[in-house]
Amino acid sequence: MNPVTFESLPADAHKGEWLNWSKMADFQNQSPPVIVSGEGPYAIDKDGNRFLDGVSGLFTTQIGYSHGKEIGEAAAKQLEELCFYPNWAATHPSALALTERILGLAPDRMARVLLTSGGSESVESAMKLVRQHFLAKGQPLKRKIIARRGAYHGCTMGALALTGIPLSRVPFEPLDPNVRHAPNTHQRSCLYCHDKGGCTLTCADAIEQQILAEGPDTVAAVVVEPIQNGGGLPPADGYGARIREICNRYGVLLWCDEVITGFGRVGGWFASDRLGFDADICTFAKGITSGYAPCGGVVFTEAVGEPLINADTMYAHGFTFGGHPLACAVSLKNLEIMERLGVMDNVLANEDYYAAAMADVAASSDLVVEARGKGFYHSLELTDNALTAPVAGAVRKHGVIVRPDVRVKPMIVTALPLICGHAEIDELTGALKAALADVASA
Repeated sequence: MNPVTFESLPADAHKGEWLNWSKMADFQNQSPPVIVSGEGPYAIDKDGNRFLDGVSGLFTTQIGYSHGKEIGEAAAKQLEELCFYPNWAATHPSALALTERILGLAPDRMARVLLTSGGSESVESAMKLVRQHFLAKGQPLKRKIIARRGAYHGCTMGALALTGIPLSRVPFEPLDPNVRHAPNTHQRSCLYCHDKGGCTLTCADAIEQQILAEGPDTVAAVVVEPIQNGGGLPPADGYGARIREICNRYGVLLWCDEVITGFGRVGGWFASDRLGFDADICTFAKGITSGYAPCGGVVFTEAVGEPLINADTMYAHGFTFGGHPLACAVSLKNLEIMERLGVMDNVLANEDYYAAAMADVAASSDLVVEARGKGFYHSLELTDNALTAPVAGAVRKHGVIVRPDVRVKPMIVTALPLICGHAEIDELTGALKAALADVASA
């Protein structure tokens, strides 16, 4: 069978597909953008236009778009050997190999891996693992989870309860009542230290106050994104260690949601390791396959899983396609390619240049409040929500894809593939400067 081409499809083919996170009214009378191929960090549309993918296909395509043949060969070999078998009281060689590989890259304290099909599934799985951990320990009241305002943890109903973004939550409320939200790490608008000349870590101490207000015997976990997606907020130095101390003090699990930051985005296989969180649980997805197949998971310490083993209790949760042989084979090949290309060293070598270039963009336009980020994850905060869509559209006209985001602050989000260097950073920031000038003059 030959690959499907755009030309082989009927002209109105787009009318049948309901797109993710989209206003479908926008596409009643016109087709959405149709991406047909990719090369390196570039996505190519049906008309042959090449776009620098400045957001890595939603923080996913770490190695870019040029490795389909090599990864496809690994996938084909796996399908010839074993196309599918569920990991329900059984496993297969690729799942075992991937588990070993992940544990070799994860922080030293991690000992177990649960495989899923994606990010929201991973978050749901971790929520249930946290609940069952304390049930098995005979502490059924410890079921509350503290997340942060502005956090994004996924779109399924449980993950959405953790999400601290009203725009995402409101259509589906009421949600799980066992979630509380504490302040985030946005220093410039922080209630505690915006006028102190630097972070005082009072936002971390506010999590302790939330635990005390709820009662430590009712709080099971604190969940944080190492760099908060909504608003692109990196933590101050010492934030992770302070949260770890607080969780230790009250017997609370520390969970880092690394669906976006895991597998190289900020210059470490796990950002929580680099930023000093010393987590008990990490959720991951996206970068583990660079988007070549759906895969995710939960990695956690032996102490998290041990109560279920000691109580001879079933982990009463799972997905049909968790640990799918194809996804495992693709993950293994992607991780091999990432190591061969030295993407981690590349991020570390270029992160300062990326940050400086984004700061220069911010300084060039009165439409920008500030630039912020870490590694290959940088955002611009704009002065008004109404600017985000026009700026992102203007950037696209200059040949670069970025993400407009108004969920927490008016943001233009960038996250280049981890193979990029100075030339691509210059292309990204040049397009941003030109687009901001276009919108300002309009």
